[in-house]
Amino acid sequence: MKRTLFAFTAAAAVMASSLATAEDITLKFWDNQQTESGLSKFQQAAVDRFEAENPGIKIEVTTIPYPEYQQRLLTAVQGGNAPDVATLDQIWVAAFAEAGAVKDLSGMAGDAGLSKDKFFPGAWDSANYNGGLYGIPFNVDVWQFSFYNKDLLDGAGVDPASLTTFAGLKSAAEKLSDASSGKFGVGLFGHKGEDTVVVLDSFIFSNGGKVLNDDGSCALDSAQSIEALEYLQSLVPYAPKGILNASSGDMRELFLNGSLAIEFWPALEQPTLQKSDIDWGFVNGTAPEGKTPVGTYGGWNLAMFASSEHADAAWKFIEFMVREDVNGDVVDLIPANKAAADAFLKANRKDPAKIMEHLNNASPRPLSPKYLEVADIQMRLAQDVYGGGDVKEAAAAACTAINAL
Repeated sequence: MKRTLFAFTAAAAVMASSLATAEDITLKFWDNQQTESGLSKFQQAAVDRFEAENPGIKIEVTTIPYPEYQQRLLTAVQGGNAPDVATLDQIWVAAFAEAGAVKDLSGMAGDAGLSKDKFFPGAWDSANYNGGLYGIPFNVDVWQFSFYNKDLLDGAGVDPASLTTFAGLKSAAEKLSDASSGKFGVGLFGHKGEDTVVVLDSFIFSNGGKVLNDDGSCALDSAQSIEALEYLQSLVPYAPKGILNASSGDMRELFLNGSLAIEFWPALEQPTLQKSDIDWGFVNGTAPEGKTPVGTYGGWNLAMFASSEHADAAWKFIEFMVREDVNGDVVDLIPANKAAADAFLKANRKDPAKIMEHLNNASPRPLSPKYLEVADIQMRLAQDVYGGGDVKEAAAAACTAINAL
């Protein structure tokens, strides 16, 4: 055994030496900008560590602000200047796959032993499109956790556990609302933003509904989806005014100043709340009695672009970034690698076991190359619902628009 180990070590040293003296491979890696200065210290540390472990491979990092990121990627693909590897928002994967811009990683993942059981199921599903695997899950979060102000709930005699059911949340919202004194039970927001869509989805999913059927047709007019939308509409009297123009960020301010009792956020909000003076807690979403709350995934996948001339090196980098001992050190959300996530949450988040449970139950948003158009239609649907319109008519109109895509 010792001789075998020595021989392997010596061979590895020779290989590393030859790689180091050969011309370096430079991989272009694009990522969502996480800090004002661009590359975060965690990203830079990961790049430095990868280069140290893989002499002969250099990583050229480009960080791009989210609002312009997708268009920059599309322009690069069209111009033949795509990166080797990039983080893709889960909602972009189908469009890039449909265009043939990213590689199917099924074979590489299988050879490396990277499989669904090592990642959160819904995150893995978000990278699967038309039988291909067009990314490896990198980081995740879930909408929605129902965060609550414990002092306000105690004052109204509300048990936090009751917030996990449709009936319990509505009853609590009613008890906690007093518009005359500027107190509101639940924070609803319906502006034209993706945070509006993911909360809408979480209530639909938790009631057994879907946004799209398996054949791509609209499912928002199903009985389960309509029931969830009608339920959300029933919460409007217990929410702050101005729902149609409000965002999750607006609700954060009300929660932090003590005028809002319950709000829908991902776990990403915990660091902000940890710095506040509020005695807070959270439960995992909201579903009808007897059903398990199902959250909506957010997060990013690592994709390899079809034009890459360094597929082996690019795969090494992807594999490195999702490795258990690395993934938790390089993400700005929650590691998609379950073992890394468990350690990360225990070190950084309150009630980590609850978060893990919700992550394991969550579902991705629809895998559609037309996702952005679908989301725009859902935003209009939310505005109709929160604005007091007839829910069935609004859902039917949404489905007409989606099916026309």
